[in-house]
Amino acid sequence: MPLPLMNRHQLNQQFSRLYQLEDQIGSGGYGFVMSAIHRETKKSVAVKFIYKYKLPAHFHGQDNIPSEISILKQINHPTVIEYIDSYQDDVYHYLIMELYGCEWSSSQQTSDDSNSEGSSCDSDASPATPPSLFEGYPMRRRSSSDLFECIESHKKLSELHTRKIIRQLVQCMSDLSNLGIYHRDIKDENIVVDSNFQVKLVDFGSAIQIPSDFPDRDQFTMNKFHGTISFASPEILLGLNYKPEPAEVWSLGVLLFTLLYGQVPFANSTQVISGNWRRPTKEPNCSDSCLDLLSGMLKNNPQKRLSIKDILHHPWLQI
Repeated sequence: MPLPLMNRHQLNQQFSRLYQLEDQIGSGGYGFVMSAIHRETKKSVAVKFIYKYKLPAHFHGQDNIPSEISILKQINHPTVIEYIDSYQDDVYHYLIMELYGCEWSSSQQTSDDSNSEGSSCDSDASPATPPSLFEGYPMRRRSSSDLFECIESHKKLSELHTRKIIRQLVQCMSDLSNLGIYHRDIKDENIVVDSNFQVKLVDFGSAIQIPSDFPDRDQFTMNKFHGTISFASPEILLGLNYKPEPAEVWSLGVLLFTLLYGQVPFANSTQVISGNWRRPTKEPNCSDSCLDLLSGMLKNNPQKRLSIKDILHHPWLQI
């Protein structure tokens, strides 16, 4: 149901001429996401409103534009949410993106041997309380389309579906790393998925791009963490300088485990640091090859952890 014109905040006029805001999708520390309809084409899009006053200085790129926008504009990839446009006003940066995925609910189930591996579809992040500037407007909360809700609706995914998802993500990570781009917050809530288990990576708010003139990208290290603790690698939790690729691989390993078993592999930070992940009783949908890949991705020593290239060529992904 369309929202009435806003009387508590003056939106960018060009944006208002082109788009009609619709439903609330979600919110986070630096902003919130809504769906909108292009007035002329009737195409639905996602609009991320980023609070200018909340955004730290190191999250800005050239021309004082959020690095999320400048990074996303460079990417044209089937497994990354598509950048469409951007605007701003005195309060917000607006990031216009494609709206993608199924609206998952706990009642939805899929069949492993069905071509339509899901249900009806659409979106981006978990719903939250509407921001104060929008309090006077009735927002319908759109059901989430992320992997978190997909897992909730299935409890766990089959190895077949899990492989399909991981294969897409690893190829995406490989292609992004060639551009020096690392997402730094890979988790189920930052991946949207459709009824055929085609996925797209969203929310590049924590992403980094290593400068092209950096002498050796493989030796680039960071000391700040902006991701999610339950997907953070041991070296991050220990407060050490860390390389982005091994940390990214660890997060993907946590995701792989979560897809297969419907739970994270570690109960606490102590288990993460020790690399003592809770190996469930082997089930029919988890092969020895899959467990071997998991073990290689969840090595607590980043130097012994599989690289993105190693994962791409792992036998489990060649099936």
